[in-house]
Amino acid sequence: MIWPTQLKSGDKVAITAPSSPVSDEKLEMSVESIKFLGLDPVIMPSCHMKHGYLAGPDDQRADDINTAFADNNIKGIFCLRGGYGTTRILPKLDFDVIRRNPKVFVGYSDISSLHFNINKRCDLVTFHGPMPTADYRLHEGFTNDSLRSCIFAYKGIKTITNPPEEKIQVLNPGYAKGILTGGNLSLMAGTLGSPYEVDCRGKILFIEDVDELPFRLDKMLTALSLAGKFRDCAGIILGTFERCENADHPSLSLREIFEEVVLPWNKPTILNLRAGHIYPQSTLPMGAEVEFNAGDDINCISVL
Repeated sequence: MIWPTQLKSGDKVAITAPSSPVSDEKLEMSVESIKFLGLDPVIMPSCHMKHGYLAGPDDQRADDINTAFADNNIKGIFCLRGGYGTTRILPKLDFDVIRRNPKVFVGYSDISSLHFNINKRCDLVTFHGPMPTADYRLHEGFTNDSLRSCIFAYKGIKTITNPPEEKIQVLNPGYAKGILTGGNLSLMAGTLGSPYEVDCRGKILFIEDVDELPFRLDKMLTALSLAGKFRDCAGIILGTFERCENADHPSLSLREIFEEVVLPWNKPTILNLRAGHIYPQSTLPMGAEVEFNAGDDINCISVL
């Protein structure tokens, strides 16, 4: 796997909108957010567009990513926000251009389909981390330290950790090693059966989601199970599932769902990695080789 060139203060970075649109106020805040990191933002056309629930037509959103990777003056790419839309542009991305121009690429949620396809098709490490609409100025401390360590100094990254007050938990003990892949559960489920589905063979599968009822999580996890994703992977990391419990609806608990759908595959599995739709959050180097030993004393994931 190729790690992109580290960013440095003053570098030009593209802000692009491959998913849903934002308001003018949110865009302005995002620009200031990038400047707060010491970087020079270049606003791609899709950031100014609105096409229903999409930030511009498919061709434009894809072209912005292709152009940003191809432009030698742009050293990194930050996705403005998630929402919906990346799966529509996957066939329009120029993965040859992306492969020839490895750059820092940051985002999460709907951006997951871009992560696991860029990782797979371009052998490029990308970063599952907070996006500028979150306003980096509000997240000094653990969240920004984790992001900065990935985009400015990843050569020194040795571990992925949780915030001090959050403990990594164990669903099934054991040792696992492999390339880190995955991301948002709904994106993985939505690409099953296509050329763009996540490849889990021998890899560490990371899963997170937000605002889904437990039965929907069950349905999507079961889809991954039926597709052989838990069979093929070397280990499983269950991240945060924010606002996914519903006390007013007859339901299994998330723990019960994990135990009934994921656990039977007997893969080393950990819970509560604080990455995804939560703050503070860790930035994850997707496509990097990682390892963990799921036992009572686990406190980190090692980056190899």
